[in-house]
Amino acid sequence: MKAGRLERTVGLVLGAGAIVSVALLAIGIAGMIAAHIGPLDRPFPPFDLQRLTVDLASLKPAGFLWLGLLAVILTPSIRVIASLFGFAAAGERRMVAVAVVVLAAICLSAALGAGG
Repeated sequence: MKAGRLERTVGLVLGAGAIVSVALLAIGIAGMIAAHIGPLDRPFPPFDLQRLTVDLASLKPAGFLWLGLLAVILTPSIRVIASLFGFAAAGERRMVAVAVVVLAAICLSAALGAGG
């Protein structure tokens, strides 16, 4: 993959991630406003992947807010993965190694943050 094409692909990944994140967060906030839920009214439900699908299916604001936050968190990881594949296609071994190290650091941080 040529440098210009890789930059465009990474830019598209970051742009799409930002748009999706903002849209999901906006839907969640609009849902809170429509349901007359204030940000300090009650404790926010903790993140639960199984509950996320139920909340989204029932159009609960918390589901959209959690999914928006997940999109914010995952966008940089997807960018690193896209770069890794682009560097591999271009035969840039050093940059592939750097991308692998960065991805490993992201995964380790996520595992430590999740408590495991």
